[in-house]
Amino acid sequence: MEPSFGPVELVALAFDTPRIPPSVAQAVLDVGATGAVTLLDLAVVRRDQDGNIDILEAQDLGDEIDLVAVELPASGLTGDEDLREIAEAVEPGTSVLVLAIEHTWSRELVTAAVAAEADVILHERVPAVTVNEIAALADTAASPL
Repeated sequence: MEPSFGPVELVALAFDTPRIPPSVAQAVLDVGATGAVTLLDLAVVRRDQDGNIDILEAQDLGDEIDLVAVELPASGLTGDEDLREIAEAVEPGTSVLVLAIEHTWSRELVTAAVAAEADVILHERVPAVTVNEIAALADTAASPL
């Protein structure tokens, strides 16, 4: 069977506000427009001040976030159990944008690797904050005093 998707990453961005900032929604649209990634699914999870959880799937967002016009080829990929687990992990008064993003750029690589019967022996994501901290330390260490 030939894979139809590349690797998928689940990303959850938490905000100390009840709504997702418009600049973040726009950034999601902009990145998707490049074609490097495909937004497969999205949801907004809220935990109100009393700790109650509200999950808004893509089709339920309405005007909550300006991503409703985006076509989601794998809507429902993020399951209710995943979304509830994310909601339980954040503080009351928090909203979370949950994205399932396919690394579209890697489809050809994945197809070739499957055909060659390759085994993935390591796949690790290093957060941007960590990469930037390490790069800054490397720059500092390389700079003469």
